[in-house]
Amino acid sequence: MRQWTAIHMAKLARKASIAVGKKGTDLPGQIARRVDENILRKLSEQVDDIVFISGTNGKTTTSNLIGHTLKENQINIIHNNEGANMAAGITSAFIMQSSKETHIAVIEIDEGSILRVLKEVTPSMMVFTNFFRDQMDRFGEIDIMVNNIAKSISNKGIKLLLNADDPFVSRLKIASDSRVYYGMKKYAHEFEQSTMNESKYCPNCGRLLQYEYIHYNQIGHYHCQCGFKREEPKYEVSTFEVSPFLKITINNSTFNMKIAGDFNSYNVIAAYTVLRELGLNDESIQKGFESYTSDNGRMQYFSKSNKEAMINLAKNPAGMNASLSVGEHLKGKKVYVISLNDNAADGRDTSWIYDADFEKLTNQDIETIIVTGTRAEELQLRLKLAEVNVPIIVEKGIYKATALTMNYSSFTVAIPNYTSLAPMLEQLNRSFEGG
Repeated sequence: MRQWTAIHMAKLARKASIAVGKKGTDLPGQIARRVDENILRKLSEQVDDIVFISGTNGKTTTSNLIGHTLKENQINIIHNNEGANMAAGITSAFIMQSSKETHIAVIEIDEGSILRVLKEVTPSMMVFTNFFRDQMDRFGEIDIMVNNIAKSISNKGIKLLLNADDPFVSRLKIASDSRVYYGMKKYAHEFEQSTMNESKYCPNCGRLLQYEYIHYNQIGHYHCQCGFKREEPKYEVSTFEVSPFLKITINNSTFNMKIAGDFNSYNVIAAYTVLRELGLNDESIQKGFESYTSDNGRMQYFSKSNKEAMINLAKNPAGMNASLSVGEHLKGKKVYVISLNDNAADGRDTSWIYDADFEKLTNQDIETIIVTGTRAEELQLRLKLAEVNVPIIVEKGIYKATALTMNYSSFTVAIPNYTSLAPMLEQLNRSFEGG
């Protein structure tokens, strides 16, 4: 009776939230969990396969690629594709999407929520994308975060799908005897190198890792004299090109994607690994991969008349570097709108912007840069320290700042952080309606 009440109250809350113009992604779960604290455990036990997607960058794109491909193959799934990746949002997804015909759940999960959610749900598979410094006031240094994750997932019989090229991810192999690795061959693509350096020390003995090849940051082919090394991937990218969309070859199959950005190659191989482990063949995967387009602010493209724009979320140094690199692949002048909020969900500590390579903007043809958000002035200072000598406008209102870019004929590059994404994306959708 309690479970029935929790589900029906949650569904009513969702309808009411939508009626007043809100998405209501977390609210149903919050209400249901108050009525029945075991609701998520009960609903998850009705599903055969539960896949968790986690990591610092790329989990939303990876999750959506997986979800879209399964749906394109007429497979019913539970999927928190609206990005609500903490306990309440995950509960909402199970409540709103569970049915007798649904046997797979694809769940994006925030790194900081893993310990809490695993007390209620044990996934059959868990894929990790990468680990970079992110919201240090929430997670602490990477070593602490990774060690905490390893403890929380150990001895649960979870099949781990690990990025062999990231030593931070690879060290999670201690948490399970069931492991599958994915990665990228040497020379598959020449990534832009950044000045941001993550730790490259061995998690076993503390010695400096030896790299035979670096894709970017700590991602590459490595080994240590103590025996810790990059494991041989079961699924591997042999080559890919960006023009501007990805054409990527994995295990002799080539996929012509409709997503841009070379960093998305790792999201593609992570999604491919999950789908193959779920039993899909390359033909079925191609059906989903080649029809997927972003609509959630991750490398999302807009066009209307002669005006174009692209938006990409950046909430840590690696994400910001990837977003700033977008302009380097665009011909002609650009106008940037960059937002930095310091709300609780963003992390109060915004010092990470000093680890991002804003200096790369000095080599781009930029008409103006509009900085916005609660910490707009800090962005302005960071750009000054980077010696970016273009007009900089401070407009703290995110809607207004985003709308201002439409006054310029240049290509708009929009870069929001976490809580900036929704208003910036909403304004771009308004501005390009009917485009």
